[in-house]
Amino acid sequence: MRRLISSVRGIDASCIGTQRWQGEYERLADAAGVVALIASAASDAAQARALCDLLHAGGFSTLSVEAGAPAGLDALVPRLVEALDWLRDSGACASVGVFGRGLAGSAALRAAALRPALVAALVAQDASPDALLDELPRVRAATLLVVGDDDASLLLAQRRALPLLGGARRLEIVPRASAARADRVATQAVGHLATQWFAQQLPLRHLH
Repeated sequence: MRRLISSVRGIDASCIGTQRWQGEYERLADAAGVVALIASAASDAAQARALCDLLHAGGFSTLSVEAGAPAGLDALVPRLVEALDWLRDSGACASVGVFGRGLAGSAALRAAALRPALVAALVAQDASPDALLDELPRVRAATLLVVGDDDASLLLAQRRALPLLGGARRLEIVPRASAARADRVATQAVGHLATQWFAQQLPLRHLH
């Protein structure tokens, strides 16, 4: 694994208005890119930690954004957007990816629509895209949608959303990977899929 050369905890940044965010930035030497992760529940935070370890092994820096309270979509999106702006303004890396699961996956899609020139690659697991259909064409990131095979309505929503995305896109169906019922094997499978997607897509894209 490439050497972790810095870990910054308790980042606190402010943007327009009163919205604030906190997070942990773990930077690798000669990183291939950086991935921002945001979790909307404690179980998602545990998955995000495991994914960070996989990403570090793959040579990526990570920025774990705290969801804060409340953790609804209208609260998650501004925090994630501000974290992405911090990465851009700090010159942390030219290739930026985003990962989110469940509600955080929907927040990742909306953030990518709001910052289309900044987010190069995106993985959204069990996002609910029906409320975002008008925004999806603005997503230019290479997007991997991941969904379990045990939620037919969510799978149908992913299939409706896929052709609306404005960049490269792919849908992966992972057995037993629905956010509410994912087991350890399914969680690991999603983590490896996400890591591979970022490895394929992030080095090919740059900020505009």
